[in-house]
Amino acid sequence: MPGYGSRYWEERTADNRRRAYPKFKGKRTADMVIIGGGLTGATAAYVLASGGLDVVLLERERMASGSTAGGVGAIIPEPSSSFRSVEAAVGKRDARNAWAETQKAAADFAVALKKLKASSDVAASALIINASRPDDVAALRKEQAARRAAGVATPWANGPAVQAETGTESAGAIRPTSASLFDPVRAALALTGAADKAGARLFEQSTVRRVTFTRKYADVFLAGGSIRTKGVYVATGEPGSLYGQLRRHVRMETAYAVVTEPLNAAMRRESGRRTAVLTEGREDRLWIRWLTEDRVLASGLASRPVKDRLRDKTVIQRTSELMYQLSLRYPPISGLPARWGWDVPVCTTQDGLPWVGPHRNYPFHFFALAFGWHGDALAWLAARMALRQFRGDLRAEDAAFGFVRHL
Repeated sequence: MPGYGSRYWEERTADNRRRAYPKFKGKRTADMVIIGGGLTGATAAYVLASGGLDVVLLERERMASGSTAGGVGAIIPEPSSSFRSVEAAVGKRDARNAWAETQKAAADFAVALKKLKASSDVAASALIINASRPDDVAALRKEQAARRAAGVATPWANGPAVQAETGTESAGAIRPTSASLFDPVRAALALTGAADKAGARLFEQSTVRRVTFTRKYADVFLAGGSIRTKGVYVATGEPGSLYGQLRRHVRMETAYAVVTEPLNAAMRRESGRRTAVLTEGREDRLWIRWLTEDRVLASGLASRPVKDRLRDKTVIQRTSELMYQLSLRYPPISGLPARWGWDVPVCTTQDGLPWVGPHRNYPFHFFALAFGWHGDALAWLAARMALRQFRGDLRAEDAAFGFVRHL
């Protein structure tokens, strides 16, 4: 595979389209220090700096690398897990609030990205949660019923309509609103550029070594210096070594993605309208989205992380499996070669909701972690929550995402 081990979104944006930021040095102060320069950190930098805060963003590698470059490229208007499983874990109220707030965040994030007028290819899309077999309909109908009982709007589409739209077999589907397609790398770069214009100070190749705190402030230490602050926004996706005590609150998996070579004319005719994001109502579901170059991106097969020595071999195996699964759903494209294939870490929680908000053991901290496989809408939600918290404008709905639901 020509692009084996490389990521489509990362290669799509040439190095000369990326602005370089300096390495952090010296001693500084800030209202908020953001750790992590992916989509989540970039969104936070833009929202908080635009809100009048003095912001410093620290990225250990380059902006918009890491998980941002490995994502699906879709703003999905709901959390990663099924509503029924979340409701069973946290209750109907928190589940309802989580769905309502994520749906609103997805719509608002797409609007905000369009206002930046950057070439991040933001476009409205349908999200189709498909029952590809008659046997899957009963479970998906139960999911729909649970959502409706909680007051969550859950339109149903019949099988023939879904087949016409997606070009794949369907016995019916849930069709939520407010989904969007976008280029996550270009979106993150646009957000960092806008944050820079709003006064944020951004640094690359700047690894945070430790964070300490007293009753009055926190200190963020790097190899080249330190920053004293009243706020630390953790946008690293997972707890990592800095916040090892929080690892017990998350579950780490590795998912895989593949992007094909372009479809030929016959394949395109048999693939529906190629505008919707397609997934399934099963736990082992695939995610499928179409790209502008008549390529298709398929992702999924999340499993326990493998040892580094097995990583290359596993990527080859898993991306081959993705191509096979894709051909089962779209037989006309059987034999189409893959062009890119990669793996990406996925951090989730036991109850299916992210960790967004403060933690009692870490004063001055605000965490934005465990977003799952498609948490791009949560980047906007978390940034807005952080701004409200800094201003003392807390909302009851925010508790659905916070550590308080566990503690």
